[in-house]
Amino acid sequence: MNGINFEAVEQTTKVIKENPSQKMRHWHAKVTWESGVKNNVQIRDFKPITMDEPVPLGGTDEGANPVEMLIGTAGSCFAITFEVLASQQGITLEVVEVDVEADLNAAVFLGLEEGDGGILQPTIRLKAKTSAQKEQVKEIAETALQKSPVLASMKAKLQLEIN
Repeated sequence: MNGINFEAVEQTTKVIKENPSQKMRHWHAKVTWESGVKNNVQIRDFKPITMDEPVPLGGTDEGANPVEMLIGTAGSCFAITFEVLASQQGITLEVVEVDVEADLNAAVFLGLEEGDGGILQPTIRLKAKTSAQKEQVKEIAETALQKSPVLASMKAKLQLEIN
């Protein structure tokens, strides 16, 4: 449905039900400094992603900055979760667009003031053209907010290991 390979998802679900130790998935990303504040991020066998900062923050603006990638990743995970949930309910998707905005206090990052250094006032806007009624779309979107692994991870406490 909607191009989602539910056969693979069902097979994964079956494997986890039969062997609960298979529920954990390990993910890895390797970040390598290039120069200045430009880094290359390697994930699996994909082409490396260049991440940089805009010129006012000391970069060369040769790639999205980590905050942009974070909100883009959050939006993408929300969209995927919404798409899967809607498809599981037999809803045909014609258009799904997610727009994410957030603020960041650069003065905290630059050490000019104390405060919350994370993203502030994040907003996700969903535009969905589907076979479902607006209320059903809203219910699925609210569930997607709760079930999105990336959005849930943004609340998690990080462990830091120094090698």
